[in-house]
Amino acid sequence: MTEPLILANLSRSEQIHQLTGGYGQLVIDRVADGWSPYLLVLKFCHLGHHRRRASVIAQMHHAAEGAYAQLLFRTWKHPRARSVRDLRPVWVLVADVPGSGSRRQPVRDLLPNDGLHLQGVVAMPPGSRLCEPLDRHLAQMGDRYCPRGGPLLALHATSITSDVAYVNSYNFKSLRRGRVELDDVLILPRPASDLEGRPCRATEPWRPLVLDRL
Repeated sequence: MTEPLILANLSRSEQIHQLTGGYGQLVIDRVADGWSPYLLVLKFCHLGHHRRRASVIAQMHHAAEGAYAQLLFRTWKHPRARSVRDLRPVWVLVADVPGSGSRRQPVRDLLPNDGLHLQGVVAMPPGSRLCEPLDRHLAQMGDRYCPRGGPLLALHATSITSDVAYVNSYNFKSLRRGRVELDDVLILPRPASDLEGRPCRATEPWRPLVLDRL
């Protein structure tokens, strides 16, 4: 009963602060160990005018999980092997919507799903089968991660060369501003398996991270 009581004492802003810092630390710790950080943006086709927002987010998460699984097999030949269990790429993605500066963006980027997309920081392990940097890999082969007729339209990675913590915090701006919800955060890999079950939503793994920081 201790955990629910502690969480109940946190305001929404405190919960978001702990979540942002906790998930960001997943990437920051790996960068300190020599992993390569990137900003990853996933854009989607329009997923329907009459679908509930939760359904749209679920489709985005499912598509992101599919792209992650495909990248996983390009990173390691046997990604389920115990020897690489702790060397799987880490994705910290959150739903995002255009802010006040969205008028400067191309109209075509705003129309699908009212501009809703996924973005976040990712960490790629050293010594993997993926010889080229992730940004170059997706620039050359990004179409292979976007099945024809599927919801995922494009993936774009940019190498992070400055403060990873700042980039991670910035990615959560829509959550802090109340434009998206806690359940709109997606963390990969999932704790149990990368290739079975549903995407891991923020309400599952972030609670221990909160407790660790109290």
